[in-house]
Amino acid sequence: MLTLDLPTEAVWLDLPRGVRVEVLPVTTALMAAAQAAASRRLGAVRAASPDLDPDLARGLAFAFLVKALARHAVTGWEGVGDAAGKPLPLCPEAVERLMDLDDIAAAFWDRATAPVTAVALEGNG
Repeated sequence: MLTLDLPTEAVWLDLPRGVRVEVLPVTTALMAAAQAAASRRLGAVRAASPDLDPDLARGLAFAFLVKALARHAVTGWEGVGDAAGKPLPLCPEAVERLMDLDDIAAAFWDRATAPVTAVALEGNG
């Protein structure tokens, strides 16, 4: 039996370095939007660099996907500041800069997609 116990409201995720982000649930629409945005960005890079190394292309594809998902899903944050330690306001460009940090991006991906992954691993997906 399929168990529909996925979150329906935004939740807070604890990330490395004392960062917390509030995220919308990862729905089909949210993931499709992120995939479309990532695909467009990778297409532009490939058009500008036809000899793009395949390993780098795979890395960029994932980085673009994480950034796009964060842009669409993150609705709040704590623990993110500028060089002087002043809290930064949430904006799409700053969310992308946060996702440039590998440990933050990996933790964000794992935690934001965990509810959907858990359902799939149970055999419910």
